[in-house]
Amino acid sequence: MTSEPLDLFGQPFIQRRADVSGDCRWTLTRKWGAGLTACVIGHNPSTADGTKDDPTSRWWNAWFQRFGFGGYVAVNLYPWRSANPADVYARVDGIDRGDWAARDELYLSNLGMVVDHAKRADQVFVCWGAIARECLWLDQVIEEIQTGEAPYPDLWCWGKTDSGAPKHPLARGKHRIPADQKPILWRAA
Repeated sequence: MTSEPLDLFGQPFIQRRADVSGDCRWTLTRKWGAGLTACVIGHNPSTADGTKDDPTSRWWNAWFQRFGFGGYVAVNLYPWRSANPADVYARVDGIDRGDWAARDELYLSNLGMVVDHAKRADQVFVCWGAIARECLWLDQVIEEIQTGEAPYPDLWCWGKTDSGAPKHPLARGKHRIPADQKPILWRAA
């Protein structure tokens, strides 16, 4: 029997927090008990926030509970909230055409947040799928996480696409991830 608090349905009580400002979500935190804390790095945040979950966060909640974690913090390559990655691509394309204020927000604020949370976590999971198309930005994020000041975390995933990208938990078809999928080392430090 668990000593962790349960909700009315007998499930672990989940503390929900999010750092949201304007149209950006910098972090999404879920905590339900003792155990390891994960950092999850996705592509862009969807609709989950400090009061509600979305399909992706519900998948993470169930998976991390099943595997004995006490919670996680989710960060993203891009902090702009949208359920549609095309909206994020349009924003990134605007940055590439000289929106320097947005570039500073992205490359400085978000990078520091992602790296900080990855280095503080017990285990780091990546799940941006094949939609991550900014190779230089992706390489910079990975390099910052796995170099500089210690620790130098390995990056784990739940599966790989045909191109080697870390699968998103809600991938469909042949890329669907089973609920009991064991972690796969994606990139060692």
